[in-house]
Amino acid sequence: MNPSYSWQPLGALLVAKGLLTENQLQWALSEQQRTGRLVGEILVESGTISAFTLARALTEQHGIELQSPKPEPESEAPAPATWRPLGKLLVEDGFLTRDELKQALLRQQESGGRRKLGEILVAEGFLTGVDLARALAKQNGVTLEKSEELETVVRPVVNELFVYQVFEISYEPHYKAHEVLYESASFLEAVDFAAEHIEDADPEGLEIQRSNGGTRETVWTYSDTRAAAAAASRRGLTQTFGFDPTLWGGPAPA
Repeated sequence: MNPSYSWQPLGALLVAKGLLTENQLQWALSEQQRTGRLVGEILVESGTISAFTLARALTEQHGIELQSPKPEPESEAPAPATWRPLGKLLVEDGFLTRDELKQALLRQQESGGRRKLGEILVAEGFLTGVDLARALAKQNGVTLEKSEELETVVRPVVNELFVYQVFEISYEPHYKAHEVLYESASFLEAVDFAAEHIEDADPEGLEIQRSNGGTRETVWTYSDTRAAAAAASRRGLTQTFGFDPTLWGGPAPA
């Protein structure tokens, strides 16, 4: 099963970096809702941003900077795509072996979530920066041409302020947050893990909490009960969950 993912966190990232306006983001999200296509695919095909700009913004969130001394690499015309969690995509498309991904995730766990997964993969030789960019672009519905002219700069980002932690939640007989399933300095990585866990484990509920020392706040939630209710009403799925959890299995409006 595959989620039809709206990637509002991606849109917020692009707006924060000045690569999109709020109006452009809202238009792209409306198109995503209307067509079921991925937001990155819509933005690149419409010419709002280039494939390289999209890939570069995403890789920077993983602590990897792409530099191109020549004009930006071309992108192939995007084909209809279904969003996949990054870990699954990396393994299924041959970028990594499952064992290599497990090793990188273990190193991230050993860092207390402070190191970002992409930075670990590139810095420790599991993956090239260009292949990370290609995988991230593909995750968002865009094919980035591989270019030998791209230079990769690893810029480890140790986030001393926030760590995003994913918890499984139970609601009966009362609310309870269980042990931490995953933690990362990147909100995008935490959402990516949460989506994959929903697909694989079908939990009763999930939360992402942002912690800063002794301060903690919930920044993302999912529950199967709310998903079922939203599926019945077909209203507000993207706003409620950040993706449509009832649309596993193929592209559809989210």
